[in-house]
Amino acid sequence: MPKRRGIYFAFQGLMVAVLLLLFVYFHDEEANWIGRFWFLLTVSAASLITLRLTSERILQKWWFQSGLFISDAVLAAITLHWSGSHPTLLSLYFLVIFGTAITRQLRQSLAIAGLISILYVLSDVHSTADPEFWIGLNFLWVSVGLMALLSRDTQNAKREQDVFYQERLRRLESLATLGQVAGEVAHRIKGPLTTIRVNAEVLALRQEEDHQAKKELAEIQAAAERCKGILKDLLDLGRIEEIDLSDGDFRDPIKTALRGANPSFRSKKITTKIDLPDAAMPISADRGLIHEAIANLLENAAQAAAEGGTVDITARTVFLGHSWWPGTQRLRVHRLTVVDDGKGIARKDLENVFKPFFTTKEGEGSGLGLSAALRILEKHGGTISLDSPGLGDGTIATLEIPAQD
Repeated sequence: MPKRRGIYFAFQGLMVAVLLLLFVYFHDEEANWIGRFWFLLTVSAASLITLRLTSERILQKWWFQSGLFISDAVLAAITLHWSGSHPTLLSLYFLVIFGTAITRQLRQSLAIAGLISILYVLSDVHSTADPEFWIGLNFLWVSVGLMALLSRDTQNAKREQDVFYQERLRRLESLATLGQVAGEVAHRIKGPLTTIRVNAEVLALRQEEDHQAKKELAEIQAAAERCKGILKDLLDLGRIEEIDLSDGDFRDPIKTALRGANPSFRSKKITTKIDLPDAAMPISADRGLIHEAIANLLENAAQAAAEGGTVDITARTVFLGHSWWPGTQRLRVHRLTVVDDGKGIARKDLENVFKPFFTTKEGEGSGLGLSAALRILEKHGGTISLDSPGLGDGTIATLEIPAQD
């Protein structure tokens, strides 16, 4: 049974059960209640059979959905009329009103709610002088308002979620394409760039007396070295598309990345506070790529931290989500947090930090490091996020990767 059909069928089954139960409990003993019961049972069964046999395409039509809820409202009105208009039977109207939220169409739900109000008045018109009648009608429209609020909130949440996933898909597609193109471009440029760099070194050795020429050649060499670094990032970005998974310990790439970042920390007299668990942190990952992602976060922290500052590196195993329902599985992840006390990131830049070639350090770096790190983690089913209270308040980088059982 398709998913939407199952939801409509479940609601209709609940509606039928409540309707018949209330009628049996509150029916008028003097009337032909058995015949009325069989009428309600037959019509209710017909609605369930119709839902079971109707095609999914028809189920999506507004007129079918409206007809279903209007027929439920009519049955509720008939039941209310046959049962002496007992106040408890008003719950049938509330049930239909909240059931219209299944349509995911606010205007359609409001139109049905208006019709239900008319049926409510007609089914109990002789009680209009009773204050309880009007209290019931007010409660009916309070329910309509609440349903409208919930419906709009659900639609907004769905719209935001769609935008989020579309943006994430677009980013993944752009990174995948960029990685493929980058690898090819880097391979083609690497040869000519090496020639420029080597020739600049040779010419510098020949220009012992010409200091101006030596200075200009040194600038060429420095620019060539920077291009070499950018090419390395491009090649790394291309290599991400093919990962080689193996079982390992998450602490190992953290330790090797820390050893590689130590010179950067020492050069600025940065104090590192490292807190890793004693127990193993099993993962299934491409160890080399995970090392690169962690190294990138550490290098960023070293560049951002103040002279003589502090960088905190903490690793923990945590559970994501809530286990409020028995038997539900919570996702277990290993989380690495890198906190520096540096200059921080402006709020306007936080949403751009993972975009390829984005950098706040003009003339330094390629702007590909965080893009590559995010792509690495997403290929492993994990993620990376950056947060900063503001400029001058440091940065918090968080890396998460699924733990292996």
